[in-house]
Amino acid sequence: MKKVLGMGEIMVQFNPTEKGPLLYQRMFERHVAGSEANIIIQMQKLDVKTSFFTAVGSDPFGEIIINTLREEGVETNLVKIDEGNPTGIYFVQRSYPYPGKTTVFYYRENSAASKITCDDIKEEVFEDVDMLIISGITPALNESVRNCALKIVEMSKSRGIKVVFDTNIRIKLLKNKEKALECVQPFLEKADIVFTGMGDLNFLFKGEFEDKKNQLKELAKNTEIMVIKMGEKGAIALYDGHTYKQDSFKVPVVDELGAGDAFDGAFLASILKGYDVKTALKYGCAAGAITVSLKGDIEPLPKWNDLKLFLDIHSSGESKLLR
Repeated sequence: MKKVLGMGEIMVQFNPTEKGPLLYQRMFERHVAGSEANIIIQMQKLDVKTSFFTAVGSDPFGEIIINTLREEGVETNLVKIDEGNPTGIYFVQRSYPYPGKTTVFYYRENSAASKITCDDIKEEVFEDVDMLIISGITPALNESVRNCALKIVEMSKSRGIKVVFDTNIRIKLLKNKEKALECVQPFLEKADIVFTGMGDLNFLFKGEFEDKKNQLKELAKNTEIMVIKMGEKGAIALYDGHTYKQDSFKVPVVDELGAGDAFDGAFLASILKGYDVKTALKYGCAAGAITVSLKGDIEPLPKWNDLKLFLDIHSSGESKLLR
């Protein structure tokens, strides 16, 4: 395996130290996050060489993002610094109004990443790349970014690069089912590996679970592996005519953001390491469980020894000696 490339917007997240209405929060922790970046960093932590294609503003937030990528070992030579547009940021509201659920307030309009165009795609983007990772968030930003994302996918396919696509629907960007389907369909049709979640599946399709699953399969006809993340119910993978299932691991939930990205990264790294799909599902669910137990999208992402220790403790019980 040479390298995995991610494309998407990376933002600076402000996460309050306390739960409750954002209106009354005075203390915040600063984190870096973005779906594709979370996946890429999880893979980097699991010994996969990675790089990232995006744009950030010429501001402190952009500098924070670049420094974070470098600290995690992700190559940053494809990160464009935009002198005229800012880095996107967002604020998190935890356990309000619904306990245990997170609300997000984005400030990403006219961000540097939303100004990426097809002219930014150079041949060096594909150098030594074997796999491309993109999610439904990126093409949802605007038409220009969508065209750019689709061009990168098409150029990747023509070079024999595997394309991974996570539907990752954002209602605040796409508004309704029709716009969402229009946005993700071209990527589903071209992806080699597809991830989705029950929320996305329910939003995009009608009928019972099997009906929705079959509608997704119909759109993603060329997909080798399809994974459906089901939150507390675990995940299933469809591969080579077989269906594999993994139950979730029950842990106290502190912050649900980033769990699906951690799953994707651990699943993909497991496949690249040579594990079978069933084992990859187990590592993916373990990574998701570890991630929701702490705040921040990137900080909780586990390494191999963390995943194996988590699974060892889970299988032998919490009474296992760790020292």
